[in-house]
Order: sequence, then structure tokens, then C-alpha cells
Amino acid sequence: MKSLMLKNARGRMKCTRKKEKDKEVPRNSVTMGYPQLNRNEGSMGRKKLSIENASRHSHFTWEERLQLQYYHNGVNGYPHIRSARVLGTLLGKDESTIRRELKRGMVEHTKTDLSLAWEYNAEHATIDAHCKGTAKGPQPKLGADKAFIGRVAHLIRNERHSPYAVIAEFNNHGWPSELRVCEKTLYNYIQRGYLDPLCEGDLLLGGKRRKGKGEPRRHMRADAAAKGISKRPEQADMRAESGHWEGDTVVSGSGTSTTCLMTLTERKTRFGSTRRLPNRTAEAFCKELDVIEKQLGASLFRKMFGTVTVDNGSEFSDIDGLEGPALGSKQRLALCFAHPYSSFERGTNENHNGIIRRFIPKGSDIGTCTKQEVRSVQEWMNTYPRKILGGLTPMMALQAELGPELCLPGILEGRR
Repeated sequence: MKSLMLKNARGRMKCTRKKEKDKEVPRNSVTMGYPQLNRNEGSMGRKKLSIENASRHSHFTWEERLQLQYYHNGVNGYPHIRSARVLGTLLGKDESTIRRELKRGMVEHTKTDLSLAWEYNAEHATIDAHCKGTAKGPQPKLGADKAFIGRVAHLIRNERHSPYAVIAEFNNHGWPSELRVCEKTLYNYIQRGYLDPLCEGDLLLGGKRRKGKGEPRRHMRADAAAKGISKRPEQADMRAESGHWEGDTVVSGSGTSTTCLMTLTERKTRFGSTRRLPNRTAEAFCKELDVIEKQLGASLFRKMFGTVTVDNGSEFSDIDGLEGPALGSKQRLALCFAHPYSSFERGTNENHNGIIRRFIPKGSDIGTCTKQEVRSVQEWMNTYPRKILGGLTPMMALQAELGPELCLPGILEGRR
């Protein structure tokens, strides 16, 4: 009976619980009673970031360097702390990391009493870290590859190639060495000066960026408005088929001869025709179109020329003369007028005219250029590999559009 009562008593007894371990309080600026860099002090206009939960083994940010400066120098109401261990606890960094950062940012300051003192400066440390960071990363694989450098310099400077055209030339005709790079890498090499003596000034735009498109203006001429670019076929707008061209003239410099160039550029294939004109008049432009039609023949001309988009220049004022045929009685092409001061609507032709200026600089006298020189420029442009054509040349693209049964006449063909 006694044992039964003892057993029941034990069942009703409550055992004392084990003491829970005291949770370890993290050491930071809050628990240690030190101030933090709040949003309204000492940021010098820079963006503020919270460093409450800063992780270890991470790079110093500007805010962390600024707070380290305040603690280490004892300014802006912060306690003067020189212990790397305590500073590491406050900033969430390792002690050795704090020591390296202090060594990086130490500069000699002159106090008001003209005495000298070494103090940590956040701005000096940030500049030093940025400068040393530029040397990071793998070394360029270019090395001292003189064959590669020499060939690239020749193509860009003498042959006026772009970096894309250089890569396409190497892919089509063989690389000068075992080195292989992409277009982006070649641009980087030129920008960083690895291909001495090449620089960005040797490129087509000299490192400059193109301007944005402006707002189209209204036509001032009724006949041009009636044949505005908005009435151009959708196939021409989408570059879905060949036979749609853009035209313009390239003039001589002021005070020189009246000789100019007539430029025609096919929108889809980027094929171009460049002719020399005695002057910039509608009569001269019409006569040259008549010559091209007679050289190609009426059927091939109409197959190759469907529409021609031009600006509102005086050389395109004779609409009937430009559209009227030199052979037969059918209309040979349809004119489309871009909006005034909207050269971006004829971007393909404007780009080609810019390339022509690499051979015939602005301000020069085109009258001093022979027909053979103009023909050489045309051949170079039509046999130049284009990125937008997937590495094909305009000559190859146009021949593919015409088909193998139609061969380009000698007046349009070009050989490098």
C-alpha cells in the first residue's frame, strides 16, 4: 500500500526544468552603445546605405568608409576608437580587413595648430581602391602578336574597315595568326590603346555617338506632299523586297566647283550606285537616270528600281522628268519624298554618304576626282562586308535577290 502511494505521488510531482542557455547578443553599434551613420549626417550628398547587418568578407562601401573615418578620427559626435577589433565589430568586418583599410586610407593632415597628424580619410581610400581595381581581371590575350596588330591596323587605317568588317574579312580570307577575338573585344582593344598606334579617332565616327531622331515636319510643297513617304509601299518600309532605293547628292566644298555626286542606295541589300554630276540641278539628275536606264535596259531597270525616296532638294523638283522613262512609255519608277529636316527617314543613304566622306572629305572639290576614282569608291562600298547582312557584301546580297539567271551588268559590278 505504501509503495502504491509513493508511485502516485511521484506521478503528481513536477520536475524542475533545465535552465535555458543565455542567448548570445550580437555585438554591433546598437548593442555596444555607439552611434550609427544616420540619414542626415556626414554623407556629403552621397547615397546612404544601412550597414546594420553588414556581412563579412565584403568590399568596403563609401558609407562604411565614412563611418570608419568618423570612429577612427573621433569626429561628428562619434567616440574616438582606434582598436581594429572594436571597429571590426561595429562595421561587421574582420580585424585584418580593418587594418588593411586603415593602411590604405591614412593621409597626413595639418591641424589648426600647424601640427601634423596621420588620420584615416574615406575619400582617399575610395580613390585608391578604384585605381587599383582597374588592374583586376585577366591580361589581354593579344600579347605581342605583331602579325595580328599589323593586319588590323592596315584594314582600319588604309582599307577603312570597321571592327566588324575586320572580323568578317578574317573569317572569309583567314586570320593572320592563331589569335581569335570577337567584335566587342576588338572594340575594347582599340578603346584601351592595346593596338598602338590605333585609337578611336581612326574609326568611322571617331568614338562619337549618333544624335537621336527629330520630329518630322510638314511638307511645304504640294507636289512633294502628294508623294510623301507615308504613301510608300509597306514592302519598302519593312525592307521585305529589293528594288526600293534612297537617293541624295553629295556636294563639293564652298568656293569650289559645282560638281557633285549622285548617290543611290538600295534599302534591303545596301547596294549603292555613285555617279558624278556636273551640277546639282534637276536636269543633271534626270539625265544621269536616263543614262542608267539605257545602260541597264528598260526591263532590268524596272526590276531593280521600284521606288526612290529622296529629300526636298531642288534637284528632285522635276518629278515628271525623274519618273518619266527614257525607253518605252511606262513609268520607270515612283518618287517618295521624306519629311523636311528628317534625314533619318533616309538613314541608309545618309550612312552611305558618310562612308563616301571617308574617301572624299567634306569641303573638298569633287571636280578634281576622276570618274575612275568615283568608281573605285563605289566598288569598295559594294564589296564591303556588312554586319546587317550577316557578313555578306551588298554585291552578294543584290545578286541573290536578282537570281542566278540575271547577272549584274559591268557598270554595277565591282572587284576589290
